[in-house]
Amino acid sequence: MTTGGSNAQQLDPAGAGTGEHSDAPVRWLAANGDAADFIELHFTDVAGTLKSVVLPRSQLEETLAYGHWFDGSALEGGARLLETDLLLRPDLRTWGLLPWVEATGERTGRFICDVATPAGEPYPADPRAVLRRVVQEAAELGFHYHVASEVEFFLLRPPRITSQGSARPLDSGGYFDQPLPPAERPTEAMVAALEALGVPVDASHHEIGQGQHEIDLPLLPALEAADALVTCKFVVKSIARRRGLLATFMPKPLAETAGSGLHLHQVLADRQGQDVFWDPADEHGLSATARAFLAGQLAHARAMCAVLAPTVNSYKRLGRGFDAPSTIGWSDANPQAMIRLSGRRGRRQTHRPDTLAGGVGTLALELRCPDPSCNPYLALAVALAAGLDGIRSAMEPPAPLAPPPAAGGPAATAEEEQVELLPVSLGEAIGELEWDPVVRAALGAPVYERLVMAKEQEWQAYRRQISAWELERYLESS
Repeated sequence: MTTGGSNAQQLDPAGAGTGEHSDAPVRWLAANGDAADFIELHFTDVAGTLKSVVLPRSQLEETLAYGHWFDGSALEGGARLLETDLLLRPDLRTWGLLPWVEATGERTGRFICDVATPAGEPYPADPRAVLRRVVQEAAELGFHYHVASEVEFFLLRPPRITSQGSARPLDSGGYFDQPLPPAERPTEAMVAALEALGVPVDASHHEIGQGQHEIDLPLLPALEAADALVTCKFVVKSIARRRGLLATFMPKPLAETAGSGLHLHQVLADRQGQDVFWDPADEHGLSATARAFLAGQLAHARAMCAVLAPTVNSYKRLGRGFDAPSTIGWSDANPQAMIRLSGRRGRRQTHRPDTLAGGVGTLALELRCPDPSCNPYLALAVALAAGLDGIRSAMEPPAPLAPPPAAGGPAATAEEEQVELLPVSLGEAIGELEWDPVVRAALGAPVYERLVMAKEQEWQAYRRQISAWELERYLESS
């Protein structure tokens, strides 16, 4: 997402959103300044929740020149402590007019913002700044990180929770079904809105679960990929709400059906834009760089889960069937593996790699344990940092997991495969994060401290709950 799409003028991005002096804001105002009546300034807290400040048009010029003051404790992710005066600095490359008009006829535009200190420096607890820093570390090693995303979510009808305490899906369709006529499918409107905001979409389709859908985003540089994910969630929720529906990125809203994942197809390019993962001489098509990157992600998998699968509910998806991963391993096809080799080797990449030299890619590492409740900036930052640690340390991955057994055949256990398992609870993942210096360093102390505090509070609040299942099972029998 480089320019905000069809409703933004192409700009030299120098200085945009970085606090550097530039005439880009002046040129932007001349081209777009009267397009909107209100402007939303978007940013995320450490937990990934989208936050915003709404400005009237009269405040736009001053905001572009100096930034907009706000209380930085909004970044705490639910563990709000002390107020902190910080600045939101719009990134001009993320401008877009929201593709819906209010009943009053007023138009609203939006920017994704960087967070800066009063001195104009990047604020270290800003998730976007965390990803920028790790991307820069990769660039210093000669690498550029690109990601294509499969975003899964559920659409629910009102009442979203029935009297039996379960969610009510929009439809009863299954994998790649068309359960609704085109005029009633909200996903078409969601794709159109994303395109209007400058987020390219490869495809959308119905997923396995009733009311479950997927939007596929193409291969993009890491920061643009994270911006696109934030925009995707915002658009999906907004369009659903305007149609009287609830869109949820909760990993496991329905107990007896598939959960929602966020599959990240990762490609590493060199300074010339050439894919460095593919080696046709290798049995699996993996270069030495790819093997080391893969090994690094496996080595740090358990700690990464606190960021990639960051809610209590995340662990009701992982390792619970329906093709959700459970093992710290890699494979061409085994659905239990947290990393799968994806792409069509020797042919055009499954996800359009417009940013790579020649528009051609041959191999991607599909990271399958993240879910869409995560903060995309932090998720990509820790995934990249883990891979880079593997490269720096010349790590070697274990043998790939065996393919799944034929129908009716016995499945190998984790002990038989001699593989580690992903964490089974948020509490376990938090404990792993506390012991992993690489993932902690990728987050940086300010984000790490805020994230752990917020997640510890969430985990302890969950553990104190007495569920309806417990009451039904134990109240009379005990």
